Amino acid sequence: MLYDKQGKVVKVYPYGSEPQQRWEKVFDILYEARKRSLEKKAEKKLQKGQLLDSQIEECDKKVFRKCAKRSAKKYNMTQTARILGVHREILYYWIKKGWLKPKRDYRNYPVFTVLDIEKLINWKNTIKC
Repeated sequence: MLYDKQGKVVKVYPYGSEPQQRWEKVFDILYEARKRSLEKKAEKKLQKGQLLDSQIEECDKKVFRKCAKRSAKKYNMTQTARILGVHREILYYWIKKGWLKPKRDYRNYPVFTVLDIEKLINWKNTIKC
C-alpha cells in the first residue's frame, strides 16, 4: 500500500505483484544505503576519537584528571568564606548583587568548587587594587 502525506491509502498493490516487488526492492536499497551511511559516520567518529587520544599526551591527561578531581570537591558558603577571609554574609551580598553566580546542590544551596574559589580570590584581589 502507498500512503499520501495525510495518511490516506493512495494505491494498493497485491502481495507478490511486480509493482509491489519493485517497491520492496526500493525500500531494501534505501535501508542498506542508510545502514552504510550510519556505519561510515560511526567509523569516522571512532577515528576522530582515536586521533584526539593520540594527540593528547599522557602528562596532559594527568592535568585533566587533577582538574576533574579539583572540580569534584565542593565547598559550602561558610567554608568558602573562611577560605576567602570574608564573612559569609558578604558572599550572600555578592550573590544578591549578581557579582557571584555559584553552582547549586540538590537542596538548592550555593556550593563552590576549588576552581570557583580560585577565580573568586583573583577577583577579590583585583578589587583591592
